[in-house]
Amino acid sequence: MEITIIADNRERSSGIPQLLISRNIKTKTFQLVVGDYIINDSIVVERKTKTDFIQSIINGRLFAQCEGMKKTGLIPLIIVEGNPFQTARNIKPEAIKGALLSISLAWQIPVIRSSGKEDTVELMIMAAHQHFNPPQFIYKKGRNSKSKQNQKHFFIQNLPGIGPQLAHNLLTHFKTIESIILADIIDLIEVEGIGKKKATALFHFFREGK
Repeated sequence: MEITIIADNRERSSGIPQLLISRNIKTKTFQLVVGDYIINDSIVVERKTKTDFIQSIINGRLFAQCEGMKKTGLIPLIIVEGNPFQTARNIKPEAIKGALLSISLAWQIPVIRSSGKEDTVELMIMAAHQHFNPPQFIYKKGRNSKSKQNQKHFFIQNLPGIGPQLAHNLLTHFKTIESIILADIIDLIEVEGIGKKKATALFHFFREGK
């Protein structure tokens, strides 16, 4: 599938939009209200050099940007180019660690470090590919996926006693949700990780009220 990335027009000077184009990535340039890049209309990326990252901690701009990214409803991602612990800014390492923890835990936004502009481009392309082809084990928390396969995973995970791994095992074994619903206890036990207790619970769950 074709990758489309929208770059904020202030990112032109970074050279990254040109690098994306050189990688045959469909790249558009607009003035974005939030973030520096939007990938496939689904992922909003805030790109920062290590110095800019530290400065945004000092002046408080970083957390306002986190709030703005979360409000978009898109998947947020922060990419930091370079090592934020090695700058000329006068800031204690504890403050940097505290900010990183706050972003990850309180705001639930991943922070990825890149070695430079080329690495940043590579990370964004990888993020686009993962959005098209998400990891095998899909967890219920987070943004709802548009793909039918992921929706099947979400549905199965809502069954009693079923998590991401068992949802994957059930769908791999039976292929369809209908086959899982119609399966008898013996068939369910054949699925890796589904013992007699879970199989019995699932069997009766689908037949309650009949």
